[in-house]
Amino acid sequence: MLPAQAFILSPSVAISGSVGGIPYSAIISIILTFAAGLFIGLAVKKGIMAFVFAIIGFLIASYVGIAFIPKVSITYEIHKWSSFFLTYVSTVKFGAIQLTLSVVLFLIGLAIGLWKG
Repeated sequence: MLPAQAFILSPSVAISGSVGGIPYSAIISIILTFAAGLFIGLAVKKGIMAFVFAIIGFLIASYVGIAFIPKVSITYEIHKWSSFFLTYVSTVKFGAIQLTLSVVLFLIGLAIGLWKG
């Protein structure tokens, strides 16, 4: 068997080596963590924008007199959701948050995704 075929057939081949004493696996995991934060930031921004545009569309439709869902008041829905968030957000406990390099890079990627998305 040729060496190239052994590499393709063996799924347990690990990348060995280092750059400046840092193993390749650590560098790859840092890059993937940053990329995950970036993509999640992009998705969150697109989701927020879609939600805002949907609310604006519902407000314009209710002003014109078109009802997408009959007998639903937008002011009632806003009041219901705001009271839900005010009730349960205060009970969330985060505890001691440990900021590691991967968490920091994820948050940086998330922030860039939200900003540039």
